[in-house]
Amino acid sequence: MPRILFVAAATVLASLLLVLSGGTALAHTGLQSSTPADGETLTAAPGAVTLTFSSAVASEFAQIAVTGPDGESVTSGEVTIDGAVVSQPVSTRGDGAYVVAYRVVSDDGHPVSGQLTFTLTGTGGAATESAPAEPTLANTPAPTPDTETAVSPAADSDTDSDAGSSWGLWVLLAAVAVVLVAGTWLALRRRSSTGG
Repeated sequence: MPRILFVAAATVLASLLLVLSGGTALAHTGLQSSTPADGETLTAAPGAVTLTFSSAVASEFAQIAVTGPDGESVTSGEVTIDGAVVSQPVSTRGDGAYVVAYRVVSDDGHPVSGQLTFTLTGTGGAATESAPAEPTLANTPAPTPDTETAVSPAADSDTDSDAGSSWGLWVLLAAVAVVLVAGTWLALRRRSSTGG
């Protein structure tokens, strides 16, 4: 009897760990790559900033804001979405550092935001020495009640989600440990009371 109880508890624990570790990570989209790449130095001005995510994003909530070395927006035209690829046309203004802020919402309603930078050099435009201002994204309606409407470009909402998942995993592990200890104690008590 104790052996059956232990095997059952171990099976439940393994299943729950598999669901929590793999299922949570796969459920939400994340930024896979960008053109220009984060931190890249370019000698030719890009015509657009393109972000590729791990899964399709909701077209009505996708935003990309790009700020040039002078602190002004360099976006030109509308953002386009093709499944997991989001592009924003830009019109760069000389050499210097550019900051890209993005916010998208995955098909399951999970918001993802963050930022990256690239540097333009050798184009013949006047370089600006001052650091570029942080780009800001417009507030958009939330697709779900728990989605925030205010956007902070430097904050990545995946961080909060992962922290909550880790906390939930530890609570679950503690609960399973309590069940295992209680089951073992009851099995040993039963065995000692029956004398065998």
